[in-house]
Amino acid sequence: HAHTAPLPPALVRARDPRLPPLPPTKVRTTHQRITRNQQRKATPPASVRSQNLFKKTEEKMMAMMTVSAATSAQCTAASLSGKRVQCSAGARKALAAPAGAAVPARSARNVTTRAVLQINTAAEFDAEVLNSKVPVLVDFWAAWCGPCKLISKVVEKCEAEYPAGTLKIVKIETDPNPELVEKYAVYGLPTIMIFKDGVPVEGSKREGAINLAKLKDYLTGYGIANA
Repeated sequence: HAHTAPLPPALVRARDPRLPPLPPTKVRTTHQRITRNQQRKATPPASVRSQNLFKKTEEKMMAMMTVSAATSAQCTAASLSGKRVQCSAGARKALAAPAGAAVPARSARNVTTRAVLQINTAAEFDAEVLNSKVPVLVDFWAAWCGPCKLISKVVEKCEAEYPAGTLKIVKIETDPNPELVEKYAVYGLPTIMIFKDGVPVEGSKREGAINLAKLKDYLTGYGIANA
């Protein structure tokens, strides 16, 4: 017997009345295909959508800050003119303070504002770190580094707990000082390192964020106590 090729399912169903017909095949026209391709091209990639979302969030925050500043100014002007308006807590505190009295400032949110000594050049690094008479804790950081923001507050608190003659803490930004990054092999951020007598203490280089308790233990391990 000669081999017979199987019939297509549509033809089999057409010959057998007991079987229901197959559903019609969905065929896109040329116009539909072109429209779909245009829609795909018009949809921005995920990275662009993320940038747009970040930009919108930033614009909303700026608008809120502008409204807050305008409200405080309006509150001050209304108070001076004798009118009663609803003011924010910060504005009420400033207005309630006696004339000439200092009003406590709100905590700064800018991570680049630090109480510790900020070094900007290699010459300053030589003067403040290499020529220091006391041990120096150096914090290498960058503005784009997220964990650097976490350790900045820890370093501030640590400096307040150590006397000036016991420990000096300095910060240096890595981007403007690539020669120091190369010299001390700072390839991860944030990085802290202890210097004594003008040279880095062996094994003291540490990468990553750290809390205050662990930072104290770290300093104690290299003979630096806050007593």
